[in-house]
Amino acid sequence: MLIVYPQSSNAKVFEESEPYAGESRYQLLEGCTYAYELVDKHDGKNYQFDTQNEIVKYHPNRSLHANMGTLVTGIYVGSLSLEVQDVNDGQKVGRAWLEIRSTKAEYKKEYRLMLEDIAKYYTDLVLQQGSPVTQRLEIDRTCSSKTLYQRFSFVRSLVDSDAFSEAIHKIISNPVRKWTDANIERNIVGVKRLSRKNIRQIASSTDRILLPVGMRIGMPEGLTSVPRKIEVEYKRDTTDCQENQFVKFVLRTFVNFCSDIQMLPNATERLKAEAKETTERLYEHLDNQFFRQISQPSHMNMNSPVLQRKEGYREVLQAWLLFDLAAKLNWSGGDDVYDAGKKNVAMLYEYWLFFKLLELVSEFFNIEPQALKNLVQTDSDGINLSLKQGQMKMVYGKQETFSRILNVAFYYNRTFNKVSENNDPIHKAGSWTMTMRPDYTLSLWPGEIDEKEAERQELMIHIHFDAKYRLNKVLLEDKDVEENIEEDLAEEKREQELKIYKRGDLLKMHAYKDAIRRTSGAYVLYPGDENRELRGFHEIIPGLGAFSIRPGHWQQDSIYLKQFLAEVKAHLMDRTSDREKLSFYQYDVHLNPNKSMTMESLPEAEGENRDFLPSETTVLIGYYKNQQHLDWIMKNWLYNGRAGDRGGAIAVSKEIVTARYILLHNGREAILHKINLGGPKVFGYKEMRDREYPFNPSEKNEDKIYLVFRLNKKGIEKELQKYEWHPEDIKKLKLTRYGKFDVIGLTDLMKIAKIKC
Repeated sequence: MLIVYPQSSNAKVFEESEPYAGESRYQLLEGCTYAYELVDKHDGKNYQFDTQNEIVKYHPNRSLHANMGTLVTGIYVGSLSLEVQDVNDGQKVGRAWLEIRSTKAEYKKEYRLMLEDIAKYYTDLVLQQGSPVTQRLEIDRTCSSKTLYQRFSFVRSLVDSDAFSEAIHKIISNPVRKWTDANIERNIVGVKRLSRKNIRQIASSTDRILLPVGMRIGMPEGLTSVPRKIEVEYKRDTTDCQENQFVKFVLRTFVNFCSDIQMLPNATERLKAEAKETTERLYEHLDNQFFRQISQPSHMNMNSPVLQRKEGYREVLQAWLLFDLAAKLNWSGGDDVYDAGKKNVAMLYEYWLFFKLLELVSEFFNIEPQALKNLVQTDSDGINLSLKQGQMKMVYGKQETFSRILNVAFYYNRTFNKVSENNDPIHKAGSWTMTMRPDYTLSLWPGEIDEKEAERQELMIHIHFDAKYRLNKVLLEDKDVEENIEEDLAEEKREQELKIYKRGDLLKMHAYKDAIRRTSGAYVLYPGDENRELRGFHEIIPGLGAFSIRPGHWQQDSIYLKQFLAEVKAHLMDRTSDREKLSFYQYDVHLNPNKSMTMESLPEAEGENRDFLPSETTVLIGYYKNQQHLDWIMKNWLYNGRAGDRGGAIAVSKEIVTARYILLHNGREAILHKINLGGPKVFGYKEMRDREYPFNPSEKNEDKIYLVFRLNKKGIEKELQKYEWHPEDIKKLKLTRYGKFDVIGLTDLMKIAKIKC
């Protein structure tokens, strides 16, 4: 006898009087802890489950409580089979069956709906690639029990669905009818029009009536009697037509398949029970009075317009075409979903979302079916769906829009490894902290370049999604957490021990966004009732959030996700977005890392100096000819350099135009001044003469032009006032135009600065 009683606060034990096919009457709840005891009142022996695992934990003191332990259901959902052995001799004595329920009330319905969708997507993928669909159904009797159960589940998803049942009911309530020829015997007196067949019957039929002599006038010679009754043809309405015969044939084929499954040696008891229930459901259709009037088909016309177009018949034909294919499908990842009766609904939700997102991404970015070929593989063992958790799969496409080319890659379980500093982590894909593996990753980049180059040039955008079936509500606002922070954290700790994550799921999105390079968004997908989105700033990405995607409500729930992808796509079309600017500046900064250090006192980047970056600040080296020239500079707060095509003219560059300071020197002494923002102006002879510029009288000055910089009358910042520069040190900088006009970076100039005495 197995005694189970709750140990955690939310644990419950149920006993179902009429359990679902293959389920145990005794049912527990996922995410709970139960104490158990195996006792035998008759022989007094001790019994125990044969092995410990993530669910079964023996009592810590086995010497005193050898027959006790705990059951920690965790994330397990479905049929739990545990072998029992004698503690003394280790001999197997039996098996205990328990059913683990999900905490979600609709999990059974959602499990079936998701499995139906996956079967349809899978078969559609195969059909898109030209794989043949025959009308011959064979069951491999040598396949394993796991594969057998998997194939039955695929087939059952087609024939045991509400859509299939609804199609049968539509056929019964509104069947196709056809006129057909029928024969009936009638008294010859009531026959008004005679056919050739009737004339032959008049001459040859028995049971005749002698004609009076007066009625023989005009009759053929020798015709002295007529038959009492003759057989005549008439038109009648019937449902026994080819289309209805086909529907009955399909139902019988499905029944035979389920019956054969039950007879196979590798079929488990649960498989037999589920196949039996499906068989009984099919017999409910066949036992209808409608099908009793339908005969077996002599041949099938698959091109019938009724089968291909009429509601009800169309769905039955589709199920029939996919039936043989579904019976031959293999899915390695399916073991994680329904291995040995286990209903891992959370894992199935993850797989189901892959196909839904794949469909959505293909629709938005025009990914051709050829890009999906690597998901389906055909070999000697059959047709295999190459989709398994932990094994990355990618579909790729390219879309040419009116403004730019977009490259799209959709990954399942892509691993972003930690990239070491020796491998140049800045310019490569990966994580800079720990290895990360989001459930789904949508990667987008523009132009005619590959992924590696897009990563290197900071043009890549990664958007991650994680499937969280057990998540009911997402906490995104501080007020949601602050009210009961201590209670929430304690509950989170308990849930993590049971492998159930709620608040931590959103924190994981932060980890994706911050750790994985070039990530622009990370979002939770969960079967809840609320969509929440947080943006990093005013544009759609970067951001975090959650989208509600419920099995059976895809059309309704996907509206928000479709809107999000549409906004992302439109955002990528915008060549002037702020994110695009940030992308360039990141690339520019990472292109040539700044390895120099400046520890000297420099102005703070605040107020009007907010754009002050020492490594990007340039200083003009301005030479003044004599004291008269210097007096003119200080009087007008202007400094002039040669412009035009004469010797020594300034070659205008970005560094010169944006210079923030100027170091004036005459070869013997130097002084630093600040330049007004806004760039230099071009002055001619007239402007310089009006400002009493001391021209060289021995030269022709009327045709000269000058590049003039305005000096700031407030002077340099206090941080720089403590330094001085000596002209002999300027020579150490090895300037190309020393003594005339040049430009240098502020950080380089600070290397020769000296503290004033």
